[in-house]
Amino acid sequence: MRSFILVVTLLLAACAGPSETFQARNVPVDVAAMRAMVTEYRARHGLGPVSVSPRLNVVAERQALAMARKNDISHTVAGKLPKRVAAVGYDWGAIAENLGGGYKSEAAAFQGWVASPGHEKNLRNAYVTEIGFAGAVAPSARSGGFYALILGTEREPRQAMR
Repeated sequence: MRSFILVVTLLLAACAGPSETFQARNVPVDVAAMRAMVTEYRARHGLGPVSVSPRLNVVAERQALAMARKNDISHTVAGKLPKRVAAVGYDWGAIAENLGGGYKSEAAAFQGWVASPGHEKNLRNAYVTEIGFAGAVAPSARSGGFYALILGTEREPRQAMR
């Protein structure tokens, strides 16, 4: 009986298989162009501009790379967003994330987000003032390029009580 259970367990493990990891790398992206696209879109909806946050860029780079390595467009592939931004010292007051894969360009990714209700809502979040943006590829992964756009606002430092 024990050998039967062992065989069934091994067969089930073989069916699940190991989670495949791909060789991946971040790719150069035009963060300024993405900032301009987001700012222009927000302006058309009566919202203020965004600036580029180097710390949010780091979070976006890590997320895009993790998605490419796992060939998985997932908000948790690199950990939960609040923990990822806290890990780079970003004390967020508002935070959101748009992810995409398989787009041929940054502009195509942006247009995909505009066409998606949840992603479009993030672009129009009145509370965000900064972005981070990155892309990554895994040449053997079937989804092609992966993009991550992090939108946030850092809390203002609290004044010491006098």
